[in-house]
Order: sequence, then C-alpha cells, then structure tokens
Amino acid sequence: MKKEIIIPILIATGMISAFTYFSSGLSLIVTFVPGVILALLFYFITVYKKMPDPKGILPLYLFALGIQFLHFAEEYIFGFNYKFPAIFNSPEYPLNTFVAFNMFAYFMFIMGAIMIYKQIKPPMIIPLFFVMYGIVGNAIVHAIFCFIENGYFPGMYTALIYWGIGPLILFRFWKATR
Repeated sequence: MKKEIIIPILIATGMISAFTYFSSGLSLIVTFVPGVILALLFYFITVYKKMPDPKGILPLYLFALGIQFLHFAEEYIFGFNYKFPAIFNSPEYPLNTFVAFNMFAYFMFIMGAIMIYKQIKPPMIIPLFFVMYGIVGNAIVHAIFCFIENGYFPGMYTALIYWGIGPLILFRFWKATR
C-alpha cells in the first residue's frame, strides 16, 4: 500500500487511541474522535487526490491558528478544564494537563503549517484535524455547550470567529484540490 494511505490511517489511529486514553470520561471521545474521523475522510477526498497550493491555504490557516491561541486563553481564564468534562459528568482535567495538552496540540498544528508549506502529503491529517475540529468543530461544539449550559461557555466568544473562517477554509481546501 502507498504511504499516502497508510501514514494518515496510522496517525488517525494513534490520535483516536490517545484521545480515548486521556479522555476524562466521554469528553474527548464524543468531541475529538469524530473530528479525527472527519479529518481522515476529508484527507481522502481532498489532499490525497491533489495537494493544494499553500498560497491559498496557509495565510488563513495561520490566522485561524492565531485565533486558536486566543481561544485557548479564553478557555483557560474561564475554567474550560473543569466545565467541559462536567458536561459529560466526568472529573475535571488538572490545569497542568490541560495546558500541556493544548501546547502539544499547537506545536503539532504549527508543524501542520510546515506540512502545508512544504507540500508533505502523508501527515496532512494533522493540519486537517485542526481545520475539521479546531476550527469547524470548535464553532459547533461551543454553540452546543452554550445551549446545554443555557448561557456562556468558556471559549464561546473566540469560537464565534470560526463560523466565518471554518466554511472559508473548507471551501479553499475543496476548491484547491479539484
């Protein structure tokens, strides 16, 4: 089998395993795991067929990553580490774990920007996971969490920006890979 098929499947399997292992109750399983599956599917219908030109993707990707840093700050300040798992009746994430998890994710998403720039196809599921879950997923789940909580949920204000960026970056990936 080709490395363009095997590597993303192995990365997706590793991500699903890690999210399942580190999840407080069902919190990451219900939210992040579907994001991995969507990223893998999106990989096979987009960049697997044709890598996009970085000029059309990378500026918006990096802008969204900058918003994600602000999003993390909003979540950190307003207690996302304990309010998120509480939705699933699960124990809170220790603050150190919450910060370390996010910093590792952001390192990987920066590596994803390099993958886009250098046109490295097999591990493109990493930046696509950021697109599918970090951008689009954050927009959707934070709205759902506000509905569940009947009010503000940590991260909602910065997640609102993703309602604009999400469809735009999905469209750019789609158009650039046709």
